[in-house]
Amino acid sequence: MKKLLLLFVLFVFGAAAYSQVPITFSVNMTVQAQEGNFNPATDHIYIRGNFQKAVGDTIDWGGTTFTASDANNDTIYTLTINFPDSLVGKTFEYKFVINDGGWENLPTNATYPTGNRRLTVALPSMTLPVVYYSDESVVIIPVTNTINFTADLSSIYGTGTGHFDPDRDSVLLMGLDWVGAKVTGGVRKMTADPFQPWIYTTSMVIKGNAGDSTKWKLKAYPDGDFFNGGWEVSNDKWTKIQPEGSVINIPSFVPDIYPVEPALATDANVLFQVNMNNAVNRYTQQKIDVKTILFVGLKGQNPTLGGWAGDWLPSDTSAGNLIPLNDKGINGDKVAGDGIFSAIVTFPAGNIGGPSLYKYGMFYTGEDTVNGGYHPMDNEFTDGSVNHYLNVSDGPMLTINDTFGDATYVRVTDVKKSNNEIPSKFTLEQNYPNPFNPSTIIKYSISKSSMVVLKVYNILGQEVATLVNKEQNSGNYELSFNASKLSSGVYIYNLTSGSFSSSKKMLLLK
Repeated sequence: MKKLLLLFVLFVFGAAAYSQVPITFSVNMTVQAQEGNFNPATDHIYIRGNFQKAVGDTIDWGGTTFTASDANNDTIYTLTINFPDSLVGKTFEYKFVINDGGWENLPTNATYPTGNRRLTVALPSMTLPVVYYSDESVVIIPVTNTINFTADLSSIYGTGTGHFDPDRDSVLLMGLDWVGAKVTGGVRKMTADPFQPWIYTTSMVIKGNAGDSTKWKLKAYPDGDFFNGGWEVSNDKWTKIQPEGSVINIPSFVPDIYPVEPALATDANVLFQVNMNNAVNRYTQQKIDVKTILFVGLKGQNPTLGGWAGDWLPSDTSAGNLIPLNDKGINGDKVAGDGIFSAIVTFPAGNIGGPSLYKYGMFYTGEDTVNGGYHPMDNEFTDGSVNHYLNVSDGPMLTINDTFGDATYVRVTDVKKSNNEIPSKFTLEQNYPNPFNPSTIIKYSISKSSMVVLKVYNILGQEVATLVNKEQNSGNYELSFNASKLSSGVYIYNLTSGSFSSSKKMLLLK
């Protein structure tokens, strides 16, 4: 009887011993302290990742719940976190963070497919290897650079709603301290040029390691006056840190900032098409055979595209948070079985107009276990912050041709009338400046109301951008074309309206 009781006690306490899996994290901050990036007396080290809610925290990738400490003052910071044993076999991602903004800067490679550290929970406990913050194990004395920025807001500059209005709006240079550097001087708020008030400039002083890169982008204020909360919709811009004392002059650029536009007056149809033939899963870096793909979905910022809600699973379609695409030759799909998945999406009248961020996700057998089962279909871009975008507007159906994992795009500002004169004939003018980098102005004239199509082709005759595709009233028009995502070379732009057709060459030099 005593033997049975002992066995029962061992069974109960043995089972209880494995109800938690202690995992110890350790990071060596010696190099960061010697380089002046970390002060042990005042700074903190947090551990953040997509495991936090699973172990009882209120949010993932944020907060101060998991703060590492240095008990023996050797600048190695440690923390043990208890994971429920129900998470055994699950894979999670995490990073070490200095205070609130000092995220580790890890490369995106085979070791870090998504730029984050990874762990897979295993019994009975885990002591992770001591790592250097950002994997920097050699002390490098940082250098100081001054960076000058010039932004051209002429395409959105004006008065009132729908414009960047200098009487109420401002623009700031954000970043430079997100990764790779610290900001040590300068003013983030950009200043208007007194002679060209649509040109905004500022200078920033940074400290970082020569040869490293730091990223930045612009943000307009107040948030409510602009799409995307005022942030540029394009991906972050990168600048390489130069030797000590360097002055870096960023070439004048047109920021991807859009004033809020009126709601759609009519329903707007968009044909989304995405080529899945060379799709690569961002979590595993593995190419996925298109024949094994069971489902392709579309999710985005616009409410019609789900407003980014849901869990990136096929089940999101039931709540309207994921738009299903098909390769069956229906609902806009042109050729069944060609690996190009399609769907026609209707943005109803009254819906938000203007740019909209979006991306695709694919599902195949076993995909729901990738990334620990957390948002497994958010698998298009290696950098999860990258998106496609389109400009939703009234007019004929817009056709989108995307490639899974490729965010290449060109930007066209709003086409606007340059004056109120009625031209006597159709014309297409030479772009200026020409050569250009990366933006140029294209002007044309329409002598009577008609359907206008303006497209850009590369030297091989392949279409690279549709700038205009809608009915326009007679008038003189101009638009700003930003080709920052195109390679240097000769391009041809062609205007067609009724029986009129004209083409001209332009040269992009980077």
